[in-house]
Amino acid sequence: MDILLAVSLLAFTSLISAASAAEPTQEPSFTTGSMESAAPPQGMRGRPINLPDISLIGVLDGHLSDERSDTTKDRLEFREVETAFQGFIYPEMRADVFLALHKHEAKYEAEICEGKVSFLRLAEGLGAEVGKIHVNFGKLNKIHEHHRPMVDDPPVLTNFLGEHGLVGQGGTASYLLPLSFYVQGEAGFWRAAGHDHEATGKTTVVDTNGNTVEVPIYTESGEFSLADEVFTGRLKTSFAPTGKSEFELGTSIASGRGAHYAEHQDEAKVYGVDLTFKSWPSSYERWTFQNEYMHLARKVPAGRLQRDGLYSFLDYRWNKYWDTGARFDYAEGAFPTQGIERAFSALAGYHFTETTRAMAQYKHRRVDGRSINEGWLQLAFGIGPHSHELE
Repeated sequence: MDILLAVSLLAFTSLISAASAAEPTQEPSFTTGSMESAAPPQGMRGRPINLPDISLIGVLDGHLSDERSDTTKDRLEFREVETAFQGFIYPEMRADVFLALHKHEAKYEAEICEGKVSFLRLAEGLGAEVGKIHVNFGKLNKIHEHHRPMVDDPPVLTNFLGEHGLVGQGGTASYLLPLSFYVQGEAGFWRAAGHDHEATGKTTVVDTNGNTVEVPIYTESGEFSLADEVFTGRLKTSFAPTGKSEFELGTSIASGRGAHYAEHQDEAKVYGVDLTFKSWPSSYERWTFQNEYMHLARKVPAGRLQRDGLYSFLDYRWNKYWDTGARFDYAEGAFPTQGIERAFSALAGYHFTETTRAMAQYKHRRVDGRSINEGWLQLAFGIGPHSHELE
């Protein structure tokens, strides 16, 4: 599957590049009518206007850490490349497909990061999305990692929603309430993959007949996420206290099974509240104060678990090039043996353009009484129409 996806992506991108490099038979024009009447590029069927918007996004990371067990430390590597194919397939109906190669430990893995069809206006105020989607839970989960205003993920997201966030196959519908102020509600139904227990060895036991038999020893994955059938909901509102500021308040819920439901009882719900305030003192200046709190309620054979976590992020954009920020994290572990992580991060970013950014982040964290220091240098760049301004 990985090889087929990578070869398909390479072949399609090469085909589009060859078509783009071909000499047009007519003078270029910016009018739709001329594009529709233009001859197709050499070797291509159809007209140029039928081609989707094609973009490429790349992320280069350097990571330092004093934690001995960190297998990703002391490296500078190309972490991710993502290609986007986007376009309208009908009036007020569009398709977005994001294919990605991600670095996982020592190898790259190909995947469909997202693939969805959006119905922008089913009725007045009503829209919907279907496909494989980053679920709209809280503020950060729906945003791809390379578009976020920080290098790493807040631990509350990875502890409660998984290392890659809450991503599901299904659909969601959103409705803008007909009120005098902005209120939007959303509900979705998804299927998400669970985690298989890994056989790490074998041992001998005596069965009920007195026979000695050899059985595998299974180790439970150290990652938690929601799986199987997952129901989600979100309600948010926003208003402008002044002409140069915005306040947004949202609540989210996700209900389903835990990632280990196939091996034992594992039922879980995640509740979230987010608050964001933004202010624009001048054309390029911007203050952002963003906060998320989550509560995990999980039922497993060991009993009922109640876990909490949050992050608080403050960022100041000085001008069109520089921004600096700080983030505080608190997150409890999702497993019966409770772990607690507290962390503080300092960040600085330089924007070469609206689509290319360099960022440095230092993080000091305490995990179960241990102190860990980490640092990242990251370059994220975008080419094409999807490479919209980085957050």
